[in-house]
Order: sequence, then structure tokens, then C-alpha cells
Amino acid sequence: MYQFTGFTQDDFNIFLIPEFHDRMSAVRTRIRPKLAMIGDDLAPKLSELLHHPIYPHTASHARRRVNPPDDTWVSFSRNERGYKRFAHFEVGITLDYVFVRFVVKREGEDDKPILLQYLKSRGRDAFQLSDPSTIYWYKDDHGVDPFPIEHITAEKMQEIIRHTEVKSHGFTVGVIFERTNPIVGKAELVTRAYNAIVHLSPLYLGSVPSEALSK
Repeated sequence: MYQFTGFTQDDFNIFLIPEFHDRMSAVRTRIRPKLAMIGDDLAPKLSELLHHPIYPHTASHARRRVNPPDDTWVSFSRNERGYKRFAHFEVGITLDYVFVRFVVKREGEDDKPILLQYLKSRGRDAFQLSDPSTIYWYKDDHGVDPFPIEHITAEKMQEIIRHTEVKSHGFTVGVIFERTNPIVGKAELVTRAYNAIVHLSPLYLGSVPSEALSK
């Protein structure tokens, strides 16, 4: 059914490799092909879900020269050439877990204002999202300072809006699956990631220009 068959514990341990070139080589040869499989498995399903073409983009980390990545991912955006300028979803892996996130990066100059308008108009209702796993808001797109959305107060909502308004900040919400969770080692992770994206999709639909949704 799926190309992807699961991550191994050795895949997670790649992020313990201290030397830059050794870790980058392991990411490229062992993890990146698996993320590409997730991309191929999920993109058609997300295109159907979101009613416009969705393209997978596997992170290359091409600009890194010194510090190896602490996480890596495949992104899903409406643009065939890239994802950083657009609201998108990510499925990725780091030392301790697999993550599924909705992200608007600081480079998202077109979608970020739409997202902010959505957050301001909906208030805490923008976070009326439900998933079997805890959904977190993060201070950046690498999972810093996770905050459960179920605990967002009116005051916290204003803090999130102010944080997102800063030019150098983006917006990230998502879920994690610990490396000890059996599902990360199975093809069923693709289905679980899809279901999480379904639950996060109201944020995406609230961030995308209407003309993109009508394609």
C-alpha cells in the first residue's frame, strides 16, 4: 500500500553522530530516501484533501557547512518549486521523535498576513483542533518550547499573535510520536501522519489565498 515501511531505532540515532560530514551522509543516504517515500505516499492524498495540487519537498540542508541538522523532514506545499514561502505541512524526524507540523515560516510573506488575519478574527477558536495526540504550538519551526493548545488562554492567544507578527518569526503547530511508539517503525505511520494533517488542516485553509484554493 505504501512505499514507506517505517523508521528504525538506528535512524533516530543518526542525530547522535557528532561529526558534520558523517551525520550529513547518514541523513542523505538513510533518512532522506524514507522521507521521499513518505512524500510520494502522502502528496496525492493531501491534494485530494486540500482540493489543489500538493507537492512534496525533501529537505536537503544544502546551505549547512559546519553544524549538522538536529532534525530533517519532507514538506508539502502548493508550489512545485519550493515550500519556504508558503503555508505547508512537514513530516520529519529528530533524535527522540517523529513530528507532523503545520508551518508558516518567516519567509511566508504572502501567507503569513492571511494567517494573522485568521488568528485575530477567530481568536482561541482557531485552536479548536482535535487529535489523539497532544497538539502543540511552538515558538519556532524546530519544536522549541512546545505549548499544548488546550491550555491556550485569551492572554496566551495575544502572545502567540504578537510573536507571529515579528518579522523574524513564523508559526508552527503540530504533534509528535515518540521513538518508542511502535507506529514509527511501521508503514501505518503514513496513515497516522495523514490523520494528524487532517486535524491541522483548518489552520492551513485559514492561511492560503482564496485563489489558491480554487485551483
